[in-house]
Amino acid sequence: MIQNDQELKATLNRIERFQKQVEKLQQVETNPRNYELSAGGFLSEIDRMNLEVAEYLSVHSSELIKPIADTVSIKTDDLIFHSSTWHGWGISLQAVSL
Repeated sequence: MIQNDQELKATLNRIERFQKQVEKLQQVETNPRNYELSAGGFLSEIDRMNLEVAEYLSVHSSELIKPIADTVSIKTDDLIFHSSTWHGWGISLQAVSL
């Protein structure tokens, strides 16, 4: 998932490169079946990336997850709990066995 404007820009650039690759395949591939097989992966990836772009753009910037540099580790018996505070999402705990 796209998490910031820099990743958004990189994804949009990747979409553009994939589209150009498909356009080139249309020009050079003479067999329709080979074109379909060659372009299919690119087209699927373009669709997936476009969905990520739409999802990122549908969320207001104030609602995006932004980590706070506040991490605490607590050792209890044979487990270590790593706690991280995330803006807008509360606390996330992860247990790790020793």
